[in-house]
Amino acid sequence: MADIRNLIEKKTAEKEAMQEVRQVERDNLSQLRSAALETYTSSPEMYQDYLRLQGANIQCSVGNVALTLAQMPEATQVGTREYWHEQGRFVKEEEMQKGATVFLPPRDPRRRGYFMGNYYDVSQTTGKPLKAPSKLEENGPKMEAALESLMGTSPVGFQSNPDMDCPAYYDSENVVISINPDRSNTEVFVGLAEEIAHARAHNRGRNTNYNREEFDLDAQSVAYLLCQRFGIDCPLPDASHVAEVYEGYEASDRESVLDEIRKKARDMGNTIERAVFPRQQEQKHSRVSQPAR
Repeated sequence: MADIRNLIEKKTAEKEAMQEVRQVERDNLSQLRSAALETYTSSPEMYQDYLRLQGANIQCSVGNVALTLAQMPEATQVGTREYWHEQGRFVKEEEMQKGATVFLPPRDPRRRGYFMGNYYDVSQTTGKPLKAPSKLEENGPKMEAALESLMGTSPVGFQSNPDMDCPAYYDSENVVISINPDRSNTEVFVGLAEEIAHARAHNRGRNTNYNREEFDLDAQSVAYLLCQRFGIDCPLPDASHVAEVYEGYEASDRESVLDEIRKKARDMGNTIERAVFPRQQEQKHSRVSQPAR
């Protein structure tokens, strides 16, 4: 006759041991994320590397992009096995154990917390060619609609100023954005993206801590992420003082600031996409979205 008591004790011990192992793995991954966030906000080159990957994966969380970059420095476009399956692509058998370990939400929405899973780079997959991303051309028919939609995300009004030596500028004293109508559509788009980010940070004067110089890196980063989404040529931010900007910040605070930048660029991009590429936006929302963390 089986010794039920011994079986219960054995299985309970095995389960507790496995939970301890998984907790250690989770703790180690959290430490790697914290270290990566500190690294990418302490070096100009590493910050720009982070922005490149985040821009190509705007729906992915900051923490997971940092983890991916730490484990797969050459990654460009990433997603879970399920995400790639939705794109008609499949992770190659020999690459199954080579993904970046990240935190993913549970498939069952009734469950709480996050679980460890994997992101795979597009180079680790095979299958149907990826669809070309939405792109705005300088004199294309959609650029005017995109500019109008972008202007709609501004919390302040606009005025024309052809005498400026830049495409756009947010005047925090008069709470207005000036636009140089003689600049090209692309230049105005890039300039507007940055200046609207400044205006949103200032929040019509409600943010008494607003200082243009201190918020400039954030605003440039928002513009870069947004422009990268639509194939618009935009220089990487001047990150030479990034270590100064994030000095004294805990890893969690760095993540919060970067996530605020990501969300601003994502939301502005979603607004433009709904107006200019409505069918593509509908298709994206009809699928299960790529995990956000």
